[in-house]
Amino acid sequence: MAQENKTEKATPHRRKKLRQEGNVAKSPEIASSLTVLVSSMIIFFTGTLIFREVLLYFAGISQVSPGSFQMTVQEIMRSSFLGITKLLVPLFITTLLIVVLSHVAQFGFIFTLKPLQFKPGRINPVEGIKKMLSLTTLFELVKNSLKVALLLGVALFILKGSFDLVVGSSQLPVREGLMSFLNLLFRVVIVLGVVAFLIALMDLAYKKWDYEKRIRMSKQEVKDEYKQLEGNPQIKAKLKSRMREISRGRMMAEVPKASVVITNPTHIAIALRYDPEKDKAPVVVAKGKGDIAKRIVDVAQENDIPVLERQELARALYPAVEIGEEIPPKFYRAIAEIIAFVMFRHRKAYA
Repeated sequence: MAQENKTEKATPHRRKKLRQEGNVAKSPEIASSLTVLVSSMIIFFTGTLIFREVLLYFAGISQVSPGSFQMTVQEIMRSSFLGITKLLVPLFITTLLIVVLSHVAQFGFIFTLKPLQFKPGRINPVEGIKKMLSLTTLFELVKNSLKVALLLGVALFILKGSFDLVVGSSQLPVREGLMSFLNLLFRVVIVLGVVAFLIALMDLAYKKWDYEKRIRMSKQEVKDEYKQLEGNPQIKAKLKSRMREISRGRMMAEVPKASVVITNPTHIAIALRYDPEKDKAPVVVAKGKGDIAKRIVDVAQENDIPVLERQELARALYPAVEIGEEIPPKFYRAIAEIIAFVMFRHRKAYA
């Protein structure tokens, strides 16, 4: 269907299905910019320690005597390697956490292998060329070019403002000049990291807007999905009708077991069963209105079940109790009189 006809927002079911496939709105630049920014800050605070380990390594080598050169160098290398590793492991772990958390923050936690499944279309050269020449690829190329140009511009602006500092550092002692240069470099990297992160936020906003646009559905797709999930309304209606017929048939099969049927007289019929040995109180085995009430009365008469007209009692009892339930206590007195009357008449008939 044409894209212009997709005017409806994606349904929760479609969003869930796309999410299970790993198809979500995300910006990889969030992770990369945060990684550069945080890693730069960590290196700034631990760089002195790393530099010291390197200096100790070279200083140790320069003092090694020729006789024990090989053994001593191996020991110095092992010691320096362990020292540098201890400093770099937190950086590595932090970088890994940043990558994971930046993705989780964008779309939550998702674990799926569907994106890794083999698809023949991925090795189709024609499809590959189409993707290379698509508007999306062109947009990404232009966006990345503008991003690089902006970051270069910001870096040049900072360096231009610090030109005197760069020139003056050459006249300082080596240690002071190096520290001055590293501070300037750190400042440039931090500013570029912040700018890159702001660009990434804008990219994420665009990706979400574009994602919502791409997953939109047509009205027909929404209807088809509803039918698929909820079932065809006509089929559901037929099923409900069939279930009612089955339930009604079962209900009618219970009428011959009733002790008495109370009527309105023609609009309502309620069949009650009371067996002193099994039931704590009278139980409604069938009830109905209109044609169903008439059918209950007919079945009761066919099976010699007493049918009594009690208009007020029938109207009050009908909405108060469902089929298979015992009557509420407030009806005990009225029903007890009816049951007693029926049992008396039954004994009299067989006396």
